[in-house]
Amino acid sequence: MKCLEEEKYYRKFNWSANPFVLKVDPKLFIGYEQQVRALCRHIEDMHKIALLTGATGAGKTTTLKWLEMNYPEAKYISKPPSNPEDLVNIFLEFFPLSFFERLFKRKPTLNSLPSYINKKMKSKLILLIDEAHEASRDVFEWLRVLTDQIDNISIVLAGLPIIEEKIKHELESLNQRITTRVTLTALSQTETGLLIQKRIESVGGKGTEPFTQAAIHEIYKRTGGFPREVLKFCDRLILSASEKQLDKIDAGDVINHKDVNFPSEQKILEPSVTYVDRPLPTQDINSLPSKQRKILEILSKQDWLSPSAIIEQLDMSNYKSRGHAVRSINNILKRLMIDGFVQRESHGKAFLYALTPKVKVILAKH
Repeated sequence: MKCLEEEKYYRKFNWSANPFVLKVDPKLFIGYEQQVRALCRHIEDMHKIALLTGATGAGKTTTLKWLEMNYPEAKYISKPPSNPEDLVNIFLEFFPLSFFERLFKRKPTLNSLPSYINKKMKSKLILLIDEAHEASRDVFEWLRVLTDQIDNISIVLAGLPIIEEKIKHELESLNQRITTRVTLTALSQTETGLLIQKRIESVGGKGTEPFTQAAIHEIYKRTGGFPREVLKFCDRLILSASEKQLDKIDAGDVINHKDVNFPSEQKILEPSVTYVDRPLPTQDINSLPSKQRKILEILSKQDWLSPSAIIEQLDMSNYKSRGHAVRSINNILKRLMIDGFVQRESHGKAFLYALTPKVKVILAKH
């Protein structure tokens, strides 16, 4: 029944589909003009290594896919290999063995890979490696070696902000070879409106209809301009509006929005969000107590965790028992929520926690 209501609502605005489905579509890329220009200049000048960082949902994958769409020589890799030897297989996908090389089993090794690629390469190669923060030290070291020895190769590494500290403290040789560093923080309010407009127009709609400009202002305040958060929140607003058959979604509808209770079997992650809309915390994150900083670090790597999931990543030797740990972590999370560092959502009888969009901005800048 809900599907029919939604389809009827889409037809009201000439939409062919839901414009706010979470999918990476580089044709709908919006914002980050300065950052994109820096990456394009890096690629066109064929510098060796660029580092693209940003919090979860800031748009790193979409940026890489946009670069892949606009540069024929670019190859997107969804995540780094688990060990250096797998780099050989990645390069062989782009420069396959000839019939005779397969016949005589002349597959290159890591050491012979540079000479093999240099012989095969006809123009240039741009590697776009996503989730680079997951790469091991050995993989990073070999990427450095390969970029040193392969002609006409340029690499863009994209990952969470923690990758910068990891490279700086553990991989000085690689760090010295990074010529371009770009950080995605969040979209501006204008760009947030353009993202909503472009999504709506991509399915046949007109402008930002049914969202008013006042609604977009409230959406921006609520999401902090993080593209993924914008899309998720707009999706929920559209679902609520379709049930009420609203002709427009105004500021009041956004401010007063409460998510419907989805059936548990649908496994919807955000049935009810407790969000404290405060100014950016004035307290320096580095000055917070160590346990609070550790929890923020854990949540910066993964959204929507339960207290139990957070505890699994903590040193239990600091607590007398698991029960003590649960009580302590719940109190810390409550404090962080009151101070505007984290947000909470109900999921069945449990609560899940994530960083507020505004704190993601702070961490991305660091």
